[in-house]
Amino acid sequence: MSHRYFIDANGEYIELMYDGPTPTGSTPVPRREAEWFDLVDGAWVINQTRHDEAAAKTIRGLRDKKLRVVDKIVSNPLRWAEMAVDKQKDWSQYRTDLLNVPQQFGFPNSITWPVKPE
Repeated sequence: MSHRYFIDANGEYIELMYDGPTPTGSTPVPRREAEWFDLVDGAWVINQTRHDEAAAKTIRGLRDKKLRVVDKIVSNPLRWAEMAVDKQKDWSQYRTDLLNVPQQFGFPNSITWPVKPE
């Protein structure tokens, strides 16, 4: 069996492991690379808006994961109180910089991750 790709009668992309005839009302198409491609004149063309939305979602997810690590440090009163003032400032700045990642110029396609304090 092989993978075959179609656009159905409703314009939806479908991927089947199928060796039989073309499903009724469907048109065979090349494989779509990712969900942010649109079929234009028989070829898949990137939809930059959908690509950027997917990239932004991924980047925010990574940022949120980093924030959860930071929040375990800055929201723990005992741990925070034991930390030197300059280290508290470093962690506070790091947290702020993480929150500001989506405001960076070029987001989501070009970002600079802040450096985690040691």
